[in-house]
Amino acid sequence: MPQLLEVIVFRPARWTRLVPLALAAVLAVGAGSQLPATVQASAPPDRKAVAEQNDELIQLLRVNTPKQSDRKRLTSLDLDLAESAGPAYTDVVAYGKSDLRLLTLAGFTWSVLEDDLEGADREREKADAEYAQAVRNKAVLATLPSGRTAYRQLADFTSNMASLAQQYPTKAKLINLKEKSLEGRTVQGLEISHNVATSSGKPVFLMMGLHHAREWPSGELTIEFAYDLLQNDGVDTRITNILEKSKVIIVPVVNPDGFNLSRTLGYEMKRKNCRITNGQLPTAGQCAQSTNQSRGVDPNRNYSGFWGGPGASTSTTSETYRGPSAFSEPETRNIQSLVSAHQVTTLITNHTYSNLVLRPPGYAAAANTPDETMYKALGDQMAAQNAYTSQKSYQLYDTTGTTEDWSYYATGGLGFTFEHGSSFHPAFSNVPNYYFGSGSTAGKGNRAAYLLAAESTINPARHSVVTGTGPAGAVLRLKKSFTTKTWNGTLLPDVLDTTMIVPADGTYTWHTNPSTRPITIQNGGGTESWTLTCERPTGQVLETRSVTVARGGSVTANLTACSAAF
Repeated sequence: MPQLLEVIVFRPARWTRLVPLALAAVLAVGAGSQLPATVQASAPPDRKAVAEQNDELIQLLRVNTPKQSDRKRLTSLDLDLAESAGPAYTDVVAYGKSDLRLLTLAGFTWSVLEDDLEGADREREKADAEYAQAVRNKAVLATLPSGRTAYRQLADFTSNMASLAQQYPTKAKLINLKEKSLEGRTVQGLEISHNVATSSGKPVFLMMGLHHAREWPSGELTIEFAYDLLQNDGVDTRITNILEKSKVIIVPVVNPDGFNLSRTLGYEMKRKNCRITNGQLPTAGQCAQSTNQSRGVDPNRNYSGFWGGPGASTSTTSETYRGPSAFSEPETRNIQSLVSAHQVTTLITNHTYSNLVLRPPGYAAAANTPDETMYKALGDQMAAQNAYTSQKSYQLYDTTGTTEDWSYYATGGLGFTFEHGSSFHPAFSNVPNYYFGSGSTAGKGNRAAYLLAAESTINPARHSVVTGTGPAGAVLRLKKSFTTKTWNGTLLPDVLDTTMIVPADGTYTWHTNPSTRPITIQNGGGTESWTLTCERPTGQVLETRSVTVARGGSVTANLTACSAAF
């Protein structure tokens, strides 16, 4: 049994969802019905007994969903679905008797994976202390690139990135994302490349963690990859080649408010951000109040790609609440701005749990992506390193408004979700195994998968290239404005706007995503073009032209008028 997590959290009763199901059951089951025997676990003394008596016991269930229709019916109940499912089951976090009753009224049966998540996390804390001591005693020799022996807190991520930028000033640059979080925190990332200050024109690999606050390993794996790249540049030829030909951007903590609450303030099952009331900033301490723990927006249901469709809820207390509109939250607007300002040819957003490599589309009724053959090949290749299952996202369960469903269809960059491990945040000793592999994957693991993703980033057969001549020091801009259609047909404005500087020799090579978006190809809309402008550093436009380039293709755009006028 995996060691799971502590939860100290109050959730309001979900009685509003019980009413229609109870009416449908017409007293055949009733509010006082017997629950399945599997949940009648014997209670250890004191703490668990008190939690059970107060209806605050939190369990991890494996719900039987043998048919696709069962899974769809389960997702409609606004329960807390873990990101773990198989052909005949879906894992659910159940908060007290109301969730168990809801499942019963809906006709589901289940087994219990963990009958007391709060108690289980005390075992994790003990195991973490023992692991740290074993490392200090050199009983454990294989550690993470940073040498870390315990889960970071938010301040650790911030200080670690600042230290890396200071230690490797020509290779690492600290960046602040466009918007602060709801609680006023600056969201930071790290750019990594050779000559990082002047590395424009290179394709970009974006790595992210902690969209979901409780998924602590996702942030650890992201920042450890940064340590690995910087420490082994010049030592590992693969890494040296990656940093010479690409820019890697890491954002370990997309959702800092939620993560701080989960990691530091005791509400470990916090998944969403800290939006208490739509359109309003939370007041100081409001997010940490026990009565607000079920509130917030799920950042990974708030992107505009198919926003508002299956697998995302309209209920503000649902763990998959999509928000009042696409990109309503600063966390998702930050990633939108980051992707829109860079040519991100590969993207990985890290999550827990279930050992999956997921690719679009996110919902079952969607057609295969136009790049399914290439997409699947890369997913399968990465999954061979970490022994995960490579599949389409909807094969887990239907989702809409997710990171890669927006980023891929808007940019053409290949985006993946990695689901790590067998619990939300297990004993920390699992994290090195996730990173370096263990057993049959020893020496490979997610490190090898990430390196493959980075090498795919620099493969010109998987993106596009624009080359040409122009005046040294001129600003080149590739821009495209378009609309993204949500599930209900609303058209939302979107823009991709990236720049580079013409090098001193007057020739440039720009690795880009294809000019025609995948969603346009899928809808039979013909070709699209980038608008290329050549500008003075002051912003004065000296030349404008259209550039049409396909995936795997290249085009030459010599900016002669700009050169003459610069």
